[in-house]
Amino acid sequence: MKVNKRAFYITLAVVILIAMYLLQRINYSEWLFSNILNPNWQFIVNRSIRFIVNDLAVILLIYAIFNDRELIKIAFIIQFFELAIILPLYFYFKLSLEGPSEISSPLLSFVHRIVVNPIIMLLLIPAFWFQKKKY
Repeated sequence: MKVNKRAFYITLAVVILIAMYLLQRINYSEWLFSNILNPNWQFIVNRSIRFIVNDLAVILLIYAIFNDRELIKIAFIIQFFELAIILPLYFYFKLSLEGPSEISSPLLSFVHRIVVNPIIMLLLIPAFWFQKKKY
């Protein structure tokens, strides 16, 4: 990949991540689905959108850094696992124990940071880097 293209993708990914952080209080469900009145569904829609956009931005970052389709496939598999298993479990426990409030208990606060923020995906970057350097 050319240096200019790589720099553009890295910059774009970082700008998306910063924008998602700065816009985390926006109610995306109102913009997309104005008929959702249930606060639990609003919580699910808003967190799901943030999760998907954050993870896709990190996948773009991984692509820009490594330019390796196999690593992108692994990243998408991990994102699918998070989306299909971890995120629904988070929603279940968060909504059944605390409701859709922004404030979480200390235990769920850490789970929130791992699930909704792209921490798991960001941890792939040093893992892939180490793997590339090792072989």
